[in-house]
Amino acid sequence: DVAPITVQGKFVTTILITLGGLYTAIPIGIVGNAFSKVWEDRERLMMIQHIRNYVTWAGFTMEDLEDMFDSLDDNKDCQLSFDEFRQILPLMSVELPE
Repeated sequence: DVAPITVQGKFVTTILITLGGLYTAIPIGIVGNAFSKVWEDRERLMMIQHIRNYVTWAGFTMEDLEDMFDSLDDNKDCQLSFDEFRQILPLMSVELPE
């Protein structure tokens, strides 16, 4: 085993051990923060996955969806309002409760 003997060696070792611990802790915080954001948004993500599964199961292609969205986007802002979105559901044979 090799251990520092001088005061300078012990000082450098202490600094390196401290920096190593901090360097290791940074990714843990980043991963934890990302997990928290995904967990908070899980209901929306699960609904999106459910809709994707239904669209695939129903046999709609990407072109079909683009055509439906284009025809229902009344103000042509490339975004569907909730009312515009509700109009697309009957075209896809999806029922949404009132």
